Amino acid sequence: EIELRSNLPNLDLVPLDERNIVVRAALALAKSAGIQNPQPMKFLIEKQIPVAGGMAGGSADAAAALVALNQHWCLGKTAQELAEVGGTIGADVPFALLGGTALGVGTGTTLSPLPDCPQLHIVLIVNQSPLSTKSVFERFDQLNPTGHELSESLPQTYLNQLGENSLLDAALSLKPDLSEVLSLDLGITGGFLSGSGPTVWFATESLELATKARAKAMAFGYTALQTKTSNLGARLS
Repeated sequence: EIELRSNLPNLDLVPLDERNIVVRAALALAKSAGIQNPQPMKFLIEKQIPVAGGMAGGSADAAAALVALNQHWCLGKTAQELAEVGGTIGADVPFALLGGTALGVGTGTTLSPLPDCPQLHIVLIVNQSPLSTKSVFERFDQLNPTGHELSESLPQTYLNQLGENSLLDAALSLKPDLSEVLSLDLGITGGFLSGSGPTVWFATESLELATKARAKAMAFGYTALQTKTSNLGARLS
C-alpha cells in the first residue's frame, strides 16, 4: 500500500498501485531473497522532489525502500547487493543508494565514487509542466543518431562541470520555453538543466545569496525551492 503526501504539482502522475517504483523495488528485493510471499508493507512517501522533474525522485524513493526493507526483513544484503537489485528497477537507483559524487558508466549503474562535492546551496525552479524522461532520451537519439561526445575541454569551475548536460538540446526541443528559465539572472551561478528536465537549478556556496536568489525567482512568478547538496545516500534515520 502506498500513501503519498506532498504539496508539489503533478502528483496525479505518481501511481499508487503495483506500478509505483517503491512497490517494484520491494518485489524485486523479495525475489532476490527467495521470498515467495513477502510480508505486506505500507509505504509512506513524503515527496519533496518534483514529479517528472529530472531529479530522480522516484529512484530515491526506491533506494530508501530497499534500505528499509533490507533491515525490516532481516536480509543482511550488502550495499553492492542492494545496488544490483536497484539497477534492475531503474538506472538511477544505485546512485541514490551510494550518494555523493560518482561516475556512472554503461547504463549508469556501474559507479565509481569521485571526490565529494563541496556543500552548495541550491535554488530549484520547478516547472509545472513535467517532461517524460523517456521522451527526452528518444529526442536525444533523434538529434544524435551517432551519439554525442562531451567537449574535450571541460569547464574550469566545479559548478560548470556539474552543469554540463548532454540532454539540454533534446529537452529544449520539446519544451522551448525552458530557455527563458535557463537564462534567468538570480545573482548566483546557473541556470543548469537537472537530468532530463524540466527542473532548472542554480547554486552558490552562500546561504544568504541562495535565499535572496529564491526570493528573486518567486518575485518573477516562478515556483522556487531551496535546498543544499549532501554527500549521503539513502539511509535509515
